[in-house]
Amino acid sequence: MTFSNFLQRAWLPQLVIALVAFAVYGASVSNDFVFFDDDKAILYNKALQNPSLGKFFSGENLGMYAPLSWIAYWIGQGISGKEAWGYHLLGLILHALNAAMVFSFLKRLTGRDWVAFFAAILFAVHPIQVEAVSWAAALSTVLFSTFYLGSLLAYLQWRQTEKILWMGVSLLAFLAACLSKSAAVTLPLVLMAVDYYLEKSARSSIQIPLMRMLVSKLPFFAVALIFGLYTFSTREMEGHNNDASSAVFSMGDRFFMVCQTILFYPFKLLFPLGFSVSYPFVKMDGAWSWEYYAAPIALLALSVLVWKKGRNHPDILLGLALYLLPLTVMLPFRTVGSFELRSDRYVYLSSIGVFFLLGILLEKLKPEARNIVLLLATTLFGFLAFRQTSVWSDGVKLFEHCTDKTPESSLCQCNLAYNQLISNDFLGAAEHYSESLKYDPGTVEAFNGRGQAYFQLRKYPEALADFTAAIQAGIVTPKLFLNKGKCLVILNRATEAVPDLNRSIELEPKSPEAFYFRGVAHEKGGNIPNALADYGQAIQLNPNYVEALVNRGLLRTKAEQFSEAVTDYSAALAIAAPQVQPMILNNRAFAQMKSGQLAQALEDANKALTINPNYPFAYNTRAAIYQQMGQAAKAQADMAKAQQLQGQR
Repeated sequence: MTFSNFLQRAWLPQLVIALVAFAVYGASVSNDFVFFDDDKAILYNKALQNPSLGKFFSGENLGMYAPLSWIAYWIGQGISGKEAWGYHLLGLILHALNAAMVFSFLKRLTGRDWVAFFAAILFAVHPIQVEAVSWAAALSTVLFSTFYLGSLLAYLQWRQTEKILWMGVSLLAFLAACLSKSAAVTLPLVLMAVDYYLEKSARSSIQIPLMRMLVSKLPFFAVALIFGLYTFSTREMEGHNNDASSAVFSMGDRFFMVCQTILFYPFKLLFPLGFSVSYPFVKMDGAWSWEYYAAPIALLALSVLVWKKGRNHPDILLGLALYLLPLTVMLPFRTVGSFELRSDRYVYLSSIGVFFLLGILLEKLKPEARNIVLLLATTLFGFLAFRQTSVWSDGVKLFEHCTDKTPESSLCQCNLAYNQLISNDFLGAAEHYSESLKYDPGTVEAFNGRGQAYFQLRKYPEALADFTAAIQAGIVTPKLFLNKGKCLVILNRATEAVPDLNRSIELEPKSPEAFYFRGVAHEKGGNIPNALADYGQAIQLNPNYVEALVNRGLLRTKAEQFSEAVTDYSAALAIAAPQVQPMILNNRAFAQMKSGQLAQALEDANKALTINPNYPFAYNTRAAIYQQMGQAAKAQADMAKAQQLQGQR
């Protein structure tokens, strides 16, 4: 069977494309979660913790309304539970399906079988697709693309048959794409490009009046407008100040950024090296590098060339449309609350246009030569993609790779630090949060993260300074105010801590830790009634809060409420770790002694010393018990032992 015959076989080319995609990206199924939206979109998504269709369709996550993506995450959760491989497997299946649909779409639209196969196989294996396929949270990208391509195929069927059913299927698929990710709103523009191509190339067997074609797009544009406006509003409600974020770059800056980005992606597609999770826009000494200033000139020259040479070649115009139109909402015209003004996944669909144009160019070669190029390109790109999937194996490896490739990326520095923080590498986290702030002092999340790292390193003054800076920058979370309050308590600035702890409780009224530390602050400030009330509230919210039980027991002992103190210590002992049991037993022994329960007190003191024979405070307590029992010699021996142990410290 010749290659031409192979391309004519029903479903065989699509099957081969899908199998090649599985072979290249199969290793990504073993990758872990990456704490870069995987945590917020999946692991901590409340809708997934107690899933229901009502929750999926009635809320937003990360300021985005994408209920079908949440359902996809739910399916991934059903496949692998708390492990990541189910999400990766689902993403791989959808990507393989998408690649097969790319072939079907281009073949049916253009009739150029070889070009369609070339574009589809490159779409399947190119390393720029690794981000979308190998990142669990990016499942939304491959999912919306599935519905996007399905809508295009259904629309072609409508153009060929004029059956209203297919127009309805196309519209429903478009709606599903928008319910998966708002980036799908560009599809009506692509449909118009498809109409233009069919008319100019005389590929359509049915001539549809222009007005009817325009009217047929109105429902699509209405859906696109609704979802586009809604996304801006939900991002604002999430706390992303679009105007403030966009003001970082001037209109002139944005012009150069957009021009450079339009050329940046094709360069990455043709020369697939140096991939990173972030490609930051960085000005040096207030100026862009030369390629930003050259980009508008290059685009102008290309536009003139296309106008002169390509305007009568609908295939070239189609390729440009397939590249530029899906990319329009991803260009850095405006910041929508995101670090990533450009990213590999943004060109997931747009890459089809570049591969199609490259296929048109190679189609002019002899069949043997172009097939060799096809084989070599598939092998090379597939190998690079296979290697790139390992970069996404976990968050630390991903962002170490990113900081190696683009050390000036504040996004990469900040996210490497975050992944180190949750891996308990506090020194590394503090270092990379500092690097993030060096490159972009506006990365206010880095103050919060570095503060947490400093806190774990017991650098409390530095942690306090960072928590304060984060609050001054406008971050409002209960944990942040709690952390600042904890620092102030530890630094013996208890009175100053109370307002921050009040704010934390106001934001999260059911936080036992916030009530506990406010109790400590009140206690250190001499407000014993409020301290007792807060310890009580912490215990009510968490009956197993050992520290709160012990602290309340101490205050009750000081207030001569010995019976209540013994009750608190007994509750704490039932759940306390072995290393703190001697301290609690000693405290209970003291309270029992003060209430005259000498036998019980002596039993607790003995238990404490059985667990830790070198605990001087228990010897002191037992000495006092012996003294009250009239056993002076034993009391004197315990006092001597206590003094000996304290002298050794």
